Amino acid sequence: MAIVPKHTDPYSRYDPERDLTTDQLHRFTQTANSAQKKREEQSAEEKPPEEPSFMMAAARRARRQAMKPVVVTKSDKPNTLRYIVWLVVFAAIGLWWMYMSG
Repeated sequence: MAIVPKHTDPYSRYDPERDLTTDQLHRFTQTANSAQKKREEQSAEEKPPEEPSFMMAAARRARRQAMKPVVVTKSDKPNTLRYIVWLVVFAAIGLWWMYMSG
């Protein structure tokens, strides 16, 4: 691995002088606070969610069951044996090809 010198200034394009002015920062804060207040008022006005009907729950369960794969893959067991077999096959073909061409 190559060793390179440490970067001296990773944020060379950032200029703090061009950041928000005090007035802009004040207006941004006021707008953000009013938006947060509106969000809180809207969430307080919303009624609690109704319980889904039995048919909706049954349809959701049926859809989930239908989308479940029939053959479940074993994610914890890698297919190393398959990879080894194919590697040996390709190596044998490659050696045969080198023998025939040389």
